[in-house]
Amino acid sequence: MLSVVFTLATLGFDVSYYQGAVSQDTFNCLVNNGYKLAIIQAQMGSTFNNNAISDYFRAKAAGIQQVDFYIYPTTSKDARGQVSDTIHRLINEGVMDGMVWLDIESSDLFFDYWYTNQWFIATILDEMSNILGANRVGVYSSKKTWISIVGEEWDEASAHQLWYPRYDNLQSFDDFKNFGGWNAPSMKQYQGDQNECGTALNRNFY
Repeated sequence: MLSVVFTLATLGFDVSYYQGAVSQDTFNCLVNNGYKLAIIQAQMGSTFNNNAISDYFRAKAAGIQQVDFYIYPTTSKDARGQVSDTIHRLINEGVMDGMVWLDIESSDLFFDYWYTNQWFIATILDEMSNILGANRVGVYSSKKTWISIVGEEWDEASAHQLWYPRYDNLQSFDDFKNFGGWNAPSMKQYQGDQNECGTALNRNFY
């Protein structure tokens, strides 16, 4: 007898600061296409994304079940201060009921030494956890990028959930290779730079 197993993945998408404001029609269309999670960039370097607030409300109005945010940090500002400012602004605007992900994806924007980057990332994650609780803080990174920034042995961020990119078009974690103390991911970005419903986005599943 042939046995067929179906995996029911929850689909999500993320949009960046560079998309600008995402329209209500776009969010409605994405919900109709089966998306249940939106991840919106709240901070790009030293800049707060002013569209993040209105995007949150349009996503919720469309029926998106969960709206998270992500932060792309900058070493030009205080580690604690920058994420505290961003997260408290989200809280004060009444949009902070999901998770916040720390986006670590470019070694060019970090310091020259692993130990300095380890301190910087650990300080940011500690501040985020102090505000939100550790279970509402996650890390976005790939194995190659992570190791280039903090080295192979550092695992102090692994208490947080991991969201990783691998553009293989597969809604599967079978490709995942352990790194940074993470033995399993929580979410995968499986398609990048897609155009759907009138906006550019990346596709995710968990």
